[in-house]
Amino acid sequence: LKPKKRATINDLNEMLNNAEVIDTARWRFIQHMGALRNLCDHDSEREPSKEDIQDLIMGVSKVIKTVS
Repeated sequence: LKPKKRATINDLNEMLNNAEVIDTARWRFIQHMGALRNLCDHDSEREPSKEDIQDLIMGVSKVIKTVS
């Protein structure tokens, strides 16, 4: 398979999980953050709530602090 020019959040999350940099719980959390990001960025059946946006901001901050 030809590699993608731009990796997605899911692609990078899979790489971290496969390399055992993150565990399954962290992988699921990052999957959730990706879903919230997509809700905020793409047309979807509903608008993100204030709580969704707060969860995304706080969650990304947590991942940056714990994975890097």
